[in-house]
Amino acid sequence: MKPEMIVPDGQGWAPKHFHMAPATRAKGMIWMSGVVANQSEAGDGAMEAAIEQAFETIGQTLAAAGSDWDHVVDITSYHTDLDGQMKTFMAVKDRYLKGPDYPAWTAISITALAIPTGVVEIKVTAVEKDG
Repeated sequence: MKPEMIVPDGQGWAPKHFHMAPATRAKGMIWMSGVVANQSEAGDGAMEAAIEQAFETIGQTLAAAGSDWDHVVDITSYHTDLDGQMKTFMAVKDRYLKGPDYPAWTAISITALAIPTGVVEIKVTAVEKDG
């Protein structure tokens, strides 16, 4: 089975300009490219609003790929200030991942993201709802 590129509405810029898929689906699995929480898009530099917007974008991509937050199996988050962002990140994450069955999660401290105003990048792996 050939992998299928998933491009939700509004994300056509990814393959067009960066030659990448927002997500790829194959054999019931969905791999997402990282989604950046960009403070410049949040207004007033609000970190929580930026992280919330990133989680909303991830949710839209999951839906376009035939999945949802209940089917996420792994999260990797990359933080420009791990200690300063962890409490806020966890509060937003917990609004989307209700449990009691949580996905695996790895949080990594980094020095910078590709987008200079980015504070966190979130990468998700999920299974299809029927997968």
